[in-house]
Parts: sequence; structure tokens; C-alpha cells
Amino acid sequence: MNAQVSRMQFLRGDFKGKEMPLRPPWAISESLFTDICTNCGDCISQCPTHIIKQARANFPVVDFSAGECLFCEQCLDACKPRALLKTNEKSTPWSIKASINNDTCIAHQGVECRSCFDPCEARAIMMPPRLGGISIPIISTDSCTGCGACLSVCPVQAVTIGQLQ
Repeated sequence: MNAQVSRMQFLRGDFKGKEMPLRPPWAISESLFTDICTNCGDCISQCPTHIIKQARANFPVVDFSAGECLFCEQCLDACKPRALLKTNEKSTPWSIKASINNDTCIAHQGVECRSCFDPCEARAIMMPPRLGGISIPIISTDSCTGCGACLSVCPVQAVTIGQLQ
């Protein structure tokens, strides 16, 4: 299957479209997004948690190091060119999910840590008790909304948010 790449991806040498920037919720496909988005910045100014930032060529990207997405739809409402488009009430904002790097997660190293578990409102991160050891985080990708609440609070940056491989 051939993925359509945007001009920006092509010029960066990303011919297969693997290095996708993380766009705001409900963003249309990358190739259409870069054609339709006018770089007005309205989605950036309307984001209450300030996670939408201006990036390369002034296109908006999401930066979870600043906080989490509340799925409040203010960016969606502000997007006049409709580069952010909710097709129906049940459409999901994106298909990204959280994942944990077991090599850098301090809970996997034997240190008690629940920093990713506590802010997860969707309860996608579970900390089941372990006999003779501390609880380690397990992410349910079915429950994860990709909100990013777990990313900025991780003391060792073991959490990443992106498309599942």
C-alpha cells in the first residue's frame, strides 16, 4: 500500500511518510492538512493547555511535554479552513497511543513510581500488584485515548506518544 506523503515530507526525504508530525486532534490526513492549513494559529491560541505549538513552516503540532489534551474541541471550533475536522460525533480525535520504554522506566528497575498511573483518567495505565516486587505500569492500548497526561509527568521520559508500530 502506498502512503501519500506531503510536499514537506518529500522535501525532508521522508518518502515513505514514516516521520509524521503529531498534529492537533481531528487533523485530516497529513498531505491534505499541509495543503489546507493556512497557518493562522487560531488552534494554537485557543488551546487551554497550550500543548499546540507552532512548528516547521508554522504548521501546528502537539507537544505533550507542556501538558495533556482535554479533547475540549476548542482547536476544532477555531479551525476555519477545516484542517481539523470531526466527521461525526463518534469520530476519534486521533489514533495515537502511549507506550512505555521498559528499559528506562524506573518501575521496571525496581523503584516505586506511579507518576504515569495517577493522571490517567481513562485508566489505560494499570499497576497490578506483583508478588515479591513492586507494581509496574501496563498500558491497555484499547483504553488509551492518547491524551498525553502520562508523558510530561514521567521523571525519566520513559513514556512516548505516537502511532503504534
